[in-house]
Amino acid sequence: MSIKAKYQKVKDCSQRIDQRMRQPVATGDVVHEHHVCNHCGYGYEGRYCPQCGMSSLHARFTFSRLTSNFLDIWGFGNRPMFRSIRDLLWRPGYMIRDYLEGHHLSYFPPFKMLAVLTLVIVFVTWLFDFEDPLVSVDVAQALNSVPHTSKITALVFDYIGRVLVYLDKNDLYRILVQNVFVVLAAWVVFHNKGYNLVETFFSQIYINCQMHLVAILWMLITWNLPPTFFLPYFVPAPLSGIVLVFDYKQLYGLTFTQSIVKTLLFILLVLAIYVVMFVLLLFLFGALDEMTGVG
Repeated sequence: MSIKAKYQKVKDCSQRIDQRMRQPVATGDVVHEHHVCNHCGYGYEGRYCPQCGMSSLHARFTFSRLTSNFLDIWGFGNRPMFRSIRDLLWRPGYMIRDYLEGHHLSYFPPFKMLAVLTLVIVFVTWLFDFEDPLVSVDVAQALNSVPHTSKITALVFDYIGRVLVYLDKNDLYRILVQNVFVVLAAWVVFHNKGYNLVETFFSQIYINCQMHLVAILWMLITWNLPPTFFLPYFVPAPLSGIVLVFDYKQLYGLTFTQSIVKTLLFILLVLAIYVVMFVLLLFLFGALDEMTGVG
């Protein structure tokens, strides 16, 4: 077989895999059986009452149903959670696109999934007795060690230090705060792709869930915490960059070259937003000093 024929064979295989990734989750068959809702008495066809949402499947309360309801709280008692984990690792960008286009019931809600995976990361960290470097605590101590020219700026620095310590010990809130900067950067870079700011926010939450999954795998394989990065991901910088390239390629329909360029612009813009926020804080502190007349 010639080199050209081998190349064409690999290309055809890659195209078939990509076409399979693009396929959204298949829904169940349409049910035409007639039911009378046990809750509101409305007659309908289908699996759920269109008036109140009650399921047509009425079953007695058993131990298995109790276990299922308990697991549903954490997202492990239904198919969408496992399907969402699979697709975030297999076809993340296409999955996020499907969700934004209305396939909501096929996947686990992004905020619930982020909360569950954050708890899993905390559990894995505790299980293997990993030491958290507490970078925010070091930053807070550095802020408090800066000489202040007024009581107001001293109080502001102290408050910021307390907030940083709190966010460091409450990963979910820290991630949501950092996602504000990430969402703004992603919206600016990909604003011409048809998604508004809120849709971009949902897509970034799912990407964060995906990064959580990668971080959990990293810890289970290496038995160490992954190196921290200024993006809200528990993933090493090179690995997170590679993951983002694949995510944005699938989500926004880009080529690999376009996705690499856009991802670099996205990361640089996030860093620029951090710098601008820091400069604004310094300017605010300087203005407070002048207002107090101290210095």
